[in-house]
Amino acid sequence: MPAYYRNQQTFQQDQNILAYNRSVVGRFTPLYNAVFYKRQESVKMLLEAGAWLRPTHRNELHLLAELGGSHILKLILSDKRCTPDTVNIPDEEGWTALHVAAQNYHENCLKMLIRHGGNPMAVNGEGDTLIDIVFREFISPEKLIKELLDDGIVMKQVGKYRHCYDIDFTVLVPRNCRRQMEVISSILGVASEEGKTEILQHPVIELFLALKWSRICYFFYLWISIYAVFAGSMGLFSALIIHNYHVLRPLKTTVKYILIATSSGLLGHAILQCALANRNYLRRYEMWMNLICTCLSLTVAVMADYASERNGNGSPIWVLHVTSVAVLLAWIELMLLIGRLPSLGYYALMFAAVLQNVVKVLLAFLCLVIGFAFSFSIQFRSYEQFADPWRALVKTTVMMMGEFEYADLFADNRTSSSTLPRFIFLVFIILTSIVLMNLMVGLAVSDIQELQRQGRVRKLEKQAEFLSQLEKVTSSKQINSKYVPRFIKRILVRRSFIGNKYRLETSLEFQRTQGVPRRLIDSITSIAKGRKHQREET
Repeated sequence: MPAYYRNQQTFQQDQNILAYNRSVVGRFTPLYNAVFYKRQESVKMLLEAGAWLRPTHRNELHLLAELGGSHILKLILSDKRCTPDTVNIPDEEGWTALHVAAQNYHENCLKMLIRHGGNPMAVNGEGDTLIDIVFREFISPEKLIKELLDDGIVMKQVGKYRHCYDIDFTVLVPRNCRRQMEVISSILGVASEEGKTEILQHPVIELFLALKWSRICYFFYLWISIYAVFAGSMGLFSALIIHNYHVLRPLKTTVKYILIATSSGLLGHAILQCALANRNYLRRYEMWMNLICTCLSLTVAVMADYASERNGNGSPIWVLHVTSVAVLLAWIELMLLIGRLPSLGYYALMFAAVLQNVVKVLLAFLCLVIGFAFSFSIQFRSYEQFADPWRALVKTTVMMMGEFEYADLFADNRTSSSTLPRFIFLVFIILTSIVLMNLMVGLAVSDIQELQRQGRVRKLEKQAEFLSQLEKVTSSKQINSKYVPRFIKRILVRRSFIGNKYRLETSLEFQRTQGVPRRLIDSITSIAKGRKHQREET
């Protein structure tokens, strides 16, 4: 209280007058000045007297987010007049208080604003969301996100000796977001591989994805069924192209129309995804593989008969080449889709992890293989398998797998001297077949637990990607147009969304009926009990 006030009552009366009349000193209200000088008691008195935040642009919340001051911020946020819309008011440059708090590294203020309805997906004037700023400015953004997720777990007593756990997904699903997967997709877009591993394994995110998946998995099963029909019809059509029997012509025509229908639908779905996707999705090889495969398959289905009739002597070579590539890509893509299934996905993702390790080793020792290929093409130049460098490289790679054909290579005296070729051949066996192949096998299976952990994380990431893509499709203008039947829209909306609150129980009956894994229940209960002990100690 300033010295020239005779008593507290006079000071409070003047504050009430200023608050009631919304008096402004310069460009700022008394409440703004009290917040600026961090006068907690003055702020409390002004709020009780009816003072409130500046209605537009940069207000007291922005000031607190810039200067810090969690105690004063708590006073303002606890006021009944403070709504989520108040928290999300942008300033002249489009920055909300959340953006300012993150930019100035005020972690406590940031947490309080998010808990009171701050929208982490609001975009500022520079095109950044809160997620972008946090991962750019914070030293350990994963820790902040995990703490926010931990705050959403609350243990409640429902009986004398029974407890339940209320899970709040508001951090992941802010009230102003059109799509529920927006926050998770944004995190996956900016986080490092280590950050993704740490965040995706948090039980709240894992439970959220599991609940979303349980409601939306029917669309995935429909999609994978269509793709299985597409891959099967592509394989059958390719076989009918080679064996062009007149008896099977009706079957070929039927398979052809099935292939055209499925490939057209999948191509349309891929084009729609490209139109709705961000730049990161356009860099994924699966998307390009899907586009190339469906385009090639559609080309084969439409042009195969016409090209065969024009050629007059069966299918031309280019049709056979295109068909062989298309059918291979179709079945590879089907394997990648199976990799997103919760039950079978682990094995497909393990295959991808082992493949990645093997490719790294091969790239590291590629020079060794090329060197032996050139050496063999010189020493065994009279053999057809080593007639040119390309054939020599293929044959050398096959020999690495153990198919040496030693007796055929050294059966006669076609080489001028057999000593040097035998020595090079012996060195090849030691370096590639023994050392290199065992190295690849050892790296592939050396750390099974790490591969299992990576497989689970990759499965969650694939699930999150599919859920996000499906939400973009269901919320697009094309789906919401007047040409799509209303009942389909209702089914899509009802199946795509889950509630922001979820009650978790530890009973076996709950686990059996809801399908929540025991491991996930144990992780959530551990976090809730740990937070309870921390509060009791403090």
